Amino acid sequence: MTVKLKLKDVKDKLKEDTLDLSLCDLEEVPVREIASLKKATNVNLSTNLLTSLPATFVTLKQIVKLDLSRNMLIELPENFGEMTQLKHLDLYANKISRLPLSLSELKNLKWLDLKENPLTEAVASVAGPCSNMRECQACARNIVTYLSNVKLVIEEERLRRLNNVTGDTDKEITVTKKEGKKKKRRNMERESKANGNKIDSPTQNKGCSQDDSDSTRLMGSPSNSMSTHKSCRSTGTRLCRSLTCVIVWFFVISSLLTVALVILSWRYEQQTDTFLQNAQTLSGLPLKNYHRQTTDCLLSIIKITTMQMKSIIDIANDFYKTQFEGETNDAGKEL
Repeated sequence: MTVKLKLKDVKDKLKEDTLDLSLCDLEEVPVREIASLKKATNVNLSTNLLTSLPATFVTLKQIVKLDLSRNMLIELPENFGEMTQLKHLDLYANKISRLPLSLSELKNLKWLDLKENPLTEAVASVAGPCSNMRECQACARNIVTYLSNVKLVIEEERLRRLNNVTGDTDKEITVTKKEGKKKKRRNMERESKANGNKIDSPTQNKGCSQDDSDSTRLMGSPSNSMSTHKSCRSTGTRLCRSLTCVIVWFFVISSLLTVALVILSWRYEQQTDTFLQNAQTLSGLPLKNYHRQTTDCLLSIIKITTMQMKSIIDIANDFYKTQFEGETNDAGKEL
């Protein structure tokens, strides 16, 4: 037998801002009666026989704290997120397996209990245990964030599918246009051949020249096609050269700046060490180690370059002695 409460009975259960309708064997929520009690911001509907909430339940926007624990609710209304004033929601020990995406709109929700519900594994892991105040607060925060992300992913997927459908339609239109142009061109070629077979040879030559001019107008002259191809190729070449020059100049300038910094560090060793120490403290990077490695590398390069130059000079001196001094001695002997 369905239990229905009259307005007088509901009013009798209101104490200040708390409306206690628990343990009333309710199978339906008396929405109209509760809506008439604007002071009822704390509503307790726990331990009843509720299997669902009517869509009009969200009109009870004055509710701040709602207790629906120990019922038989299978799901919440899809528009449940319209109860924007809700801060405390107790759904303990129901039969809820899914949550409406509109629950992500409850930005004021600070407390949520979903224990003892057959939730999906993903939602249960997000909700957590909720065995104390801190965990229930975390549950509310995590569920709202999770459903917001799910809603965003669904919206992005919907837009992607819509774009794919639009893109496919555009492709079909483009293909149809191309096929129409090809068909028209083939018809023109057939007509040209038919007209050429009907007329005499002098006129035929004229017709051929006319067909050539028509085909030239349709397809574009070979010289224009070649010039366009060359222009595109030259543009690509210039772009590659410009990009190569930029890269080369970047490495040259970077190398010169590195060498200049190292040379300045030799001249102003104490100031450089102080600067590097401060910069390393601020950035957290091993700048002094980098500087030492760069200096060692530069010294190695200078040493190798000096050895190479010395070898070149020695080779040049030997060559000079072999060639020119030998020729001078030979000339002296002849004289």
